Amino acid sequence: FCVAFSNGTMSQLRRSFSEKRSDDGAVNPVIKRISSRILPGALAAANKDAVDWGFQSLLAYGCHKHVVVIDTKFTKVFQTLSGHKHNVTKVCWSRNLHYHDLVNPYHLKLASADSSGTVLVWDVSQATVRSTLVELDRTLLELSWLLGGDCSHHLLLALYSLGTLVLWHADTGAQLWRKCYTEPLISFSLDPFCESTVCFLAVDHLLLVEDLSGQQAPAGGGHKWSCVASSPSDAEEKSKSRSRLLSGVKSLIRTGDVQTSIDEALPLHECLQLCYHQAVRHQLFLLYPKKIFVVDAQVQQVLGTVPLERNGSAFLRCHPCWQYDFLFCLHESGSVSARSRREDRGSLVAGELDQASGFVCYDAHCTSEALRLSKHSKVTGMVVCQSSQCKVALLLGDGRIVFLKLSAAEKGPLPEQPLRLAAMMRSSRTGSLRLITAGLLEALAPGPHLSRMCPPVTFGNWSTYRPLLAVGNATGSVQVFDLSSGTLEKELNLHATPVRGIEWVSLTSFLSFAYLVTVGSKVRNEVVLTSVQSGRVQQVRADASEESPIICIKVSYLKQYFVVLFKDQPFELWDLRNLVLLRTMPDSFPCVTALEWSPLVSSKAQLRAHHLAGSKDVEPIFANSATEQLERQLGQQTANPLLREQLVFTDTEAQLYYFSVEGNVVRDCTRNPPEAGMASITSIAWKSDHIVLGDAEGTLTVWDLKGKVLRALPTQRGYVKKLKFAPGKGNMKILALFTDGINAWDAQDVQLFVQVRCPQDLPGITDVDWAKSDKLVVATSDGCVRIMEMEMKSCSSPVREHLQSDRVPFVPQLLPPKASLQLKSLLQHPDLAPGIAPEQLSEEASLYERLRLASFQCRVPARAGVTQRCLAVASWFGDEEGLHFWIVAQYYLTRNQQNIERGTALPLYYDMLCPDATYKALQLERLLLHERRRVLHSHTQRCACRLLLLGQADQAVQLLLETEPGSEHFYSDSLRACLVASLKTESKAQSVVKLVATNLIANGRTWDGVQLLCLIGKGLDACRYLQAAGQWEDSVWLAKCTLSGAALAEVIDKWAEHLIQLNQKGKAVLALLSSGQFMRCLQTLHTARMVERAALFLDACMEHGLLPQEPSSLCQLFAGAVEQPSTRREITLCVLVEKIGMSHWLTNRNSKPIIYSRLPLRSTQLRPILG
Repeated sequence: FCVAFSNGTMSQLRRSFSEKRSDDGAVNPVIKRISSRILPGALAAANKDAVDWGFQSLLAYGCHKHVVVIDTKFTKVFQTLSGHKHNVTKVCWSRNLHYHDLVNPYHLKLASADSSGTVLVWDVSQATVRSTLVELDRTLLELSWLLGGDCSHHLLLALYSLGTLVLWHADTGAQLWRKCYTEPLISFSLDPFCESTVCFLAVDHLLLVEDLSGQQAPAGGGHKWSCVASSPSDAEEKSKSRSRLLSGVKSLIRTGDVQTSIDEALPLHECLQLCYHQAVRHQLFLLYPKKIFVVDAQVQQVLGTVPLERNGSAFLRCHPCWQYDFLFCLHESGSVSARSRREDRGSLVAGELDQASGFVCYDAHCTSEALRLSKHSKVTGMVVCQSSQCKVALLLGDGRIVFLKLSAAEKGPLPEQPLRLAAMMRSSRTGSLRLITAGLLEALAPGPHLSRMCPPVTFGNWSTYRPLLAVGNATGSVQVFDLSSGTLEKELNLHATPVRGIEWVSLTSFLSFAYLVTVGSKVRNEVVLTSVQSGRVQQVRADASEESPIICIKVSYLKQYFVVLFKDQPFELWDLRNLVLLRTMPDSFPCVTALEWSPLVSSKAQLRAHHLAGSKDVEPIFANSATEQLERQLGQQTANPLLREQLVFTDTEAQLYYFSVEGNVVRDCTRNPPEAGMASITSIAWKSDHIVLGDAEGTLTVWDLKGKVLRALPTQRGYVKKLKFAPGKGNMKILALFTDGINAWDAQDVQLFVQVRCPQDLPGITDVDWAKSDKLVVATSDGCVRIMEMEMKSCSSPVREHLQSDRVPFVPQLLPPKASLQLKSLLQHPDLAPGIAPEQLSEEASLYERLRLASFQCRVPARAGVTQRCLAVASWFGDEEGLHFWIVAQYYLTRNQQNIERGTALPLYYDMLCPDATYKALQLERLLLHERRRVLHSHTQRCACRLLLLGQADQAVQLLLETEPGSEHFYSDSLRACLVASLKTESKAQSVVKLVATNLIANGRTWDGVQLLCLIGKGLDACRYLQAAGQWEDSVWLAKCTLSGAALAEVIDKWAEHLIQLNQKGKAVLALLSSGQFMRCLQTLHTARMVERAALFLDACMEHGLLPQEPSSLCQLFAGAVEQPSTRREITLCVLVEKIGMSHWLTNRNSKPIIYSRLPLRSTQLRPILG
């Protein structure tokens, strides 16, 4: 989402600036700001998979030692972060899984780790490090933010080498606990449904830990298990009674020491990735190059495989989605395949268990086109948009990012809201999807780079000035960047060989030259003049043959001439305006080693030169035809003769020559012999009355022409590659580039104020230039270009400093906490927006524009209800916790309406919040998978127990009777089958059965007692016993499968109270929502201090007529007493005002202010008085 000023606002700004004048009558210029940043290039090998796409639609990836943040809306660099001393290996956005208020505001928090094991936690908006986390002598392998409670959003879990697991407090940098495992671990994946469960991938097994918490380290060593595959013949022998095989391969889990001689373990050391499914509970994916295994972590069974298609490219990465049972797979060819679970639930709902397949299958819907990959542009990472789940980003090794979009093949009307994966899958038929390329973010082409900044801003050009940087590279192209926004303006393919030099001739045109190094000393030089605006290119010296390589091109101060300097032959003097060769120096001319034009010209000559250049600024070179160009040249040569300018150069003996140039006449004026001990001069810089010479031994000689003083500064740093004065009148800072770093001096005071050495401070520097009077452009050997402050300590800056373009992304986290919450409230109540004037807003009078344009572009339907608006706002703010709440609230508030869309259901992610019938069907499907894949007797017992609790007594008896006579469990299973069959028809022994069940539970055999209680219809008692035993999720599972009405509500209510005690208030509210306890939900929201959400939920409930229409009784929850509120809107506003203090912003329909006078906080009374 973008924010832009309207035409009226911009015209007001122009008028204000035109009226604002300085004391001397000159107009104060408005100059585009250049902020510290990084222009990213190709990636390092260590940056592989260091990429993450946050819920706020910002993408972050590692580029060498930097972190680059991308705005995916406009596909441009949003922020760059510099602080690591080693290459970045992991990047992880903070999860917004908590309620946001002034205590826990919206923020942009990012964690990044480097190859040394150091983790930096960033405040992205301010480009500052919140904390540094260091584990000595360990390499970081995996990084993830802890899921779960409302107070876990600041906890960061890190896995280091040698099996070291550490939990960090990301805000304070404190280490909360540390756990060392005996075996080396490779990676881990957090269970998205259970915050206490984490699964580790080791070399030869999986390790499941189920007591993860933020308070103390896990106890014990976890549970080890390994995937094994049985031969087809063995599988057939073990399942003669019923066919449980579909693919001829049977999978099971080897637990502890249980092994068989014919089993062949899956080679876990070849596993590329371990990840939990984000939509299906307890489901894991194990990714191999040729196959993906689907594993149920709860029962430790392999439920299915996703094989690679014939002649398909090998798997590299997979990304399971949370909105739907959907899978994105990355292949070696750079293509992405989209797969979804094959539906097999029709027979399950009808109770026909034997007709289902019992095998997990994923069908491929579509595959994107393979990328044309080279050696340096292989795919190094894939991420999926967390909000929509319909966009995929591929990170290439050369720094480019390819954006793909999942869309329906059929063309239909544009949706009112951004389409999400769940809605797309409901509306699309099988096979009607496609993955298309939606965008491409370019990066710096392969280096080494040379960078040249356009001429500096002056009072004469500030109105049209744009800070353009031209970067030449090894491919022969020149990339032009706008440094005010950091965006790539144009990429011009000018040469077929590496670019050797660039020289700007105007604000929008530059000369560049290139040549290919050959065995001999002669080359074929190529010089072109390029216009950035039009892209037109004109060859210079097109008829040149093999000659000495060009060293540099120097343009005169008045932009009349330019000199082409060669390595081993005399230089050429050219007329810049007409591109005519004026003179070639004779062979007897001294061999020039360095050259510079004089800036000392008379004011009259300078005014005349500007007048001749005109408004087109040297653009008349690009004439439409040869005839027009010839006529123009003849006219200018007769009417406007070239003015006199001066230049200085040195020869191989370090003699300094001073020449004057007028037309094609070059006159020798003076010659100065070298100073004693001066080596060969390699670079010259001239500004005002100071000339600085740099020689091959690192000595800088400062010559004060006015004071006639000569000073030598021996730096002892070797060859001086470049000297450049800073722009700006009176600014005498000079930059010296050496082979091992940079020095910055004040030429007037001869004082050193900056010194950088490579590679201690920076990577090897290939080129340097001034971006402005206090900013440097540094091209380094890592393929990046840095825009740095004079101190050269950092190349990062707050986002606010470079948000100057018209297209500002809608990122409310950039605002202060109070302002972002105010903006959120106004977006949730669009009827309040017209009554707010820009001058009333606290954040630079831009909040109103952000609000207006954000509302327009987000396409909220005009008749949207409260839940639709709140759902959209949560998505815009990247509020993951709020999005989950309003998805569930919208489903249950509109569930009984006649006009609700048929077939609409909650995503699988909310399985425990689904209606009872849907939830029971899901459990039957899952149980069928376990039953068809069972091998061990423990699997059979579990399946029989669950079938019995789900009301499938006949199937449970059948499983129990399948036990082989030779098994030690044959007798007990037979008795259990008889008991189930008898209790199904006999009810006289209920008291005895209940007594036996109670004794079993008391002696630790909880599930045996629960089965007996359910057989006699005591499901509520069974749930209570499970809750007393601490098995809360099992009690909810049993309640949703066996109970209804008040009994189910009681279990859910107790579960919600337990969640509140665990500080998981958000999950507790969702549980109450799923059972229809809206008033209890409101009370919980209010008790948990989620006042704004409580007010909005109250508004939504009353909108759908699901709560009593007595405003006074409802208001007692929040304010204690409200004097006769007339509408539910006023009740909502009372709460909003009490929470965030918006009383001076509110207006009623008649544009009259509503004044709220607040009493002391203890009474929390609000009295709305209509003005």
